[in-house]
Amino acid sequence: MRRSVSAIRFLLFGLGLEAALATMVAAAAAADRLPALAADGNHITVSGLSSGAYMAVQFAVAHSAQVTGVGVFAGGPYYCVGINPARAESVCMQGSPGAAGSIRDAERLAGLRLIDSTDHLRGMRAWLLAGESDHTVAEAVVRANAEFFAHYNKSGTQFRLQPGLGHGLPTATQGVACDTSAPPYINKCGTDAVATMLDALQAGSTSAAAGTGRLLTFNQTEFVAAWRRWGSMSSLSARGYAYIPAACEKAGAHCRIHIALHGCHQGDAEIGEVFVRESGYIEWAVAHGTIMLFPQAQPSSPTLLSWWQPYNPNGCWDWWGYTGTDYSVKTGVQVKAIMAMVDRLAGAR
Repeated sequence: MRRSVSAIRFLLFGLGLEAALATMVAAAAAADRLPALAADGNHITVSGLSSGAYMAVQFAVAHSAQVTGVGVFAGGPYYCVGINPARAESVCMQGSPGAAGSIRDAERLAGLRLIDSTDHLRGMRAWLLAGESDHTVAEAVVRANAEFFAHYNKSGTQFRLQPGLGHGLPTATQGVACDTSAPPYINKCGTDAVATMLDALQAGSTSAAAGTGRLLTFNQTEFVAAWRRWGSMSSLSARGYAYIPAACEKAGAHCRIHIALHGCHQGDAEIGEVFVRESGYIEWAVAHGTIMLFPQAQPSSPTLLSWWQPYNPNGCWDWWGYTGTDYSVKTGVQVKAIMAMVDRLAGAR
């Protein structure tokens, strides 16, 4: 009897793994390889909405020696959750976490060399926006994030409150009504907030001569350690996107890179290319000759046939530890994968 039960369990595991592998292989086969374009890997900017904003902050603080600017739409301060996931939906989204704890943790983790020295944060620009009608991430949470960055660079930190904005990314003409908090979380508010944010982070950017480019779908799986590729153990999609201006593919080009991180329920697994195409990032990339990198997270949940998957049913970026306790430092699987994508773009042609 015990042998029979063991055999059944092994078969179920095998079937689950086979199905997961088949899905991953099919998606990866439909994508290209992210190219090496000799881009500027030492002056990266990053931004995101909601879980993407929390991840943008984690990435910026972990790699502050290379990140020069971070944009936050409805996101809280660095390592707010720590190792207590219960804080995620309470104090770190609806409470008033303040900045002191995040500052202490950043200093401690830098001292352990798990993230770059916080000295680099003194030169980092930060632009943060909260929605007046956002009941998902409270204004006080975003203000605490602004306090964190202002502690290091007060003159380089900007906080804004968007009147009438629900939980979403404000655009000039795309998406749902401005005060709505619903998919695709792109809100028509009559303002191009992405352009304003990027202008603040990349001050001095000049318009590119060539106003064309291409949207590339690339294989993300190669940027994840082999043992974590199986069955979505990283909760990263098999596909990612990059918008590459034509000027950035020419010999001698040394374009900047901006990383744009979607929020929960905004990955391509749920809304296709809507976030990539309608958020306003591509238009800015065309005008300023900046490569736009759109990494993708996807939903994952343990089941009988895939018990090893992380619990991430909403396709959020990991800012509370569902991939492991190192989620907010350089060794975190998602932080590490995104930097590997940047390193590829910055590699020699």
